[in-house]
Amino acid sequence: MKTLLLRAAALLVALDIYGQGSGIVNFGNASTTPDRRIWVFGPDIPREGVLAAGTSYHIALYWGQQGTPEFGLVQVGAPVSFLTGTAAGTFVGGNRTLAPLNANGGVVTLQARAWGVIPGVPDSYEGVLAAGLSGDPRAMITRGPQFDHKTKDPTDPFELATPIGGPIASDGNPNWNGFAFTPIPEPSIITLTVIGGAASLLFCRRKKVRKAWSNFSLLLQRSSRASTSGPRHPASSTNGAVATVQAPAWILPRGP
Repeated sequence: MKTLLLRAAALLVALDIYGQGSGIVNFGNASTTPDRRIWVFGPDIPREGVLAAGTSYHIALYWGQQGTPEFGLVQVGAPVSFLTGTAAGTFVGGNRTLAPLNANGGVVTLQARAWGVIPGVPDSYEGVLAAGLSGDPRAMITRGPQFDHKTKDPTDPFELATPIGGPIASDGNPNWNGFAFTPIPEPSIITLTVIGGAASLLFCRRKKVRKAWSNFSLLLQRSSRASTSGPRHPASSTNGAVATVQAPAWILPRGP
């Protein structure tokens, strides 16, 4: 019996070490200021942009243990649409329970990701991103900054879970910032950008080769002067004439 109790105690300790706690996050930014709302920009939208509104746009919460990099964050809960009218640019996603944590009410890393809803395309950030990269001109996505957030302890009845994107004066997370939808560049534009970058690198490399060739030519000229006016240079022939020195193949200029 004593051995059984010791094993049970050890199991409880192990569960606590590996983290069986949880935390609650209120996913929303209702009643917040314009700089903390979600905006939309695009070719058919006024230059100053408009606030995201209605069911044409969805937003979801992504999370991970504190310090998790962006690619390691996962979605928690269903996406929600945006409010309209004077509340445009805001949303109410309700409470989300995150687990497992090292302790109840622990600190986590959060990020909000949003997308424009496209009929026939999976209703997710990843689905719309894939559609955009495949050339769908309707694809629009956006994501906010990553930030750490202290979750509500579910065992503490006096602690409140305030909206993470709400006004800072109402305990909204100060690291939440507003962000904006933008169209995904067409694959051809992405390709041209990559080609342009490669061309720039090649141009810089050729400039270095030209400079190396110039320095090598200058060295040859100096060697020639030294061989005709002073002691014989190691590159001179036995009759005192300057021997022709061939530059290594890697240093020769290759066209303009």
